[in-house]
Amino acid sequence: MSAPAPDFALQLAHVARKFGPQFVLRDVSLDVRPGEVLALYGGNGAGKTTLLRVVAGLLSPSRGEGRVFGYDLKDKRSVREHVFFMTDGGGLYADLTAAENLDFTARMYGLAPHSAELLGRVGLAAAAGKRARDLSSGMRKRLQLARMLLAPSPLLLLDEPFANLDAGGKDAVLTHLRAAQDAGKTILFSSHEPELAGQVATRTLTLNDGVLA
Repeated sequence: MSAPAPDFALQLAHVARKFGPQFVLRDVSLDVRPGEVLALYGGNGAGKTTLLRVVAGLLSPSRGEGRVFGYDLKDKRSVREHVFFMTDGGGLYADLTAAENLDFTARMYGLAPHSAELLGRVGLAAAAGKRARDLSSGMRKRLQLARMLLAPSPLLLLDEPFANLDAGGKDAVLTHLRAAQDAGKTILFSSHEPELAGQVATRTLTLNDGVLA
């Protein structure tokens, strides 16, 4: 790969990742400019989550290389400072309430807590005092969405953001993805719902047998 290019939010060059003898990602190359919104399609087991975890600095490539805003994926601390990764329930503290989870996240980013306003924006005002472990999967997804709204990270990675949500929840995801795009964020998200993803994506990718098409 060439020298760091600050005009790219994400660069991947021939990235592969295997677990044991099995390659999940085989040869992934990708250039993403700041402000792009990319939808990642592919069947179950295609490697979508693995790719997102590699970009988030949670997994190391088995071969190949990549950069996030010029930082090598090997520099995991710098990569994680530039990335927010939204997974199904990930990043939530089960024994904290919805409000406490957001207040903790705000303090982590050096921000003043304002959980009531955020919970209202994602339709969880009535659940402020409920522990995360007692929330439904859809409510946990909304709580994750509220955490995303707090994150100053310029690159947002979302693993199946529309999954386990009712129509209102899916509309909320679209609304906040558009707002993040308007704020200049770069977004890469996986989805099994192209009719929804296509409403916000500026580019679509398909991962098939560990290779982007």
